[in-house]
Amino acid sequence: MNTEGPVPPDAARLDALLDADLVIPIRSSSGSTPDPQLLGADAFRHGTDEADERFIAAFTSPASMAEYGPAGSDTIRLAARGLFERADAAQERVVVDPGAPTQIEIALGVLPFLASGIDPNRPDAMRARRPLGDLPALEVPEQIPEPFGRELHAALTELHHVERAWLLRAGSAWTAGVMLHPDALLADFDAVRNRLHAVATEHLGSRRLLAVTDLRAPALREMYDATAAPFFARAEERKGLISRLLGS
Repeated sequence: MNTEGPVPPDAARLDALLDADLVIPIRSSSGSTPDPQLLGADAFRHGTDEADERFIAAFTSPASMAEYGPAGSDTIRLAARGLFERADAAQERVVVDPGAPTQIEIALGVLPFLASGIDPNRPDAMRARRPLGDLPALEVPEQIPEPFGRELHAALTELHHVERAWLLRAGSAWTAGVMLHPDALLADFDAVRNRLHAVATEHLGSRRLLAVTDLRAPALREMYDATAAPFFARAEERKGLISRLLGS
């Protein structure tokens, strides 16, 4: 498989891929369908571009895979965010629908943001990478309106998968960066996001005024942490930190 030329104007938008399931060819042709959760990036088939640089190939539909993918290859279906997470860990580019009129290339610098569920096209998202344009930078708020701040803190306390959370300004809106327990699943983050959006709808008037970001990607977490101290830290975590400092 080869990719040629720039991404066309009608290529799939990155934000449209966040909730998609992708068809991924794998390194077997036995007709089997292995558990996608057990496969890492090394099990995926790769293509090469005109500069002979490798990428992980993925397709938006079985029809696209049949037309543009490697003939006879076994495939798996995987949530796009799961693919981006594996590709980021392996530091490999992803090309969706390679060779098709709608192909889209996803650069390494974008992967951690997509893996964390960030829509890079939203004006209230945090500033990501230069190739995506300048989005609002993170800023420390002068004050947090009440009862929004109080209710958001109460909600975070009840969401037991949340270990820490930051509440910052991003342009004209708010952004909540949440760090979940290492064992948390994507479904757990979805539950956190839905709860915080409900708080924003009730106390800010619109869920669009609060972007909720999963901070599993170290690059994202460092950006929030470098801007301000956490808005919320679970009591058990604070106690554990004090114990370590005291050597107990």
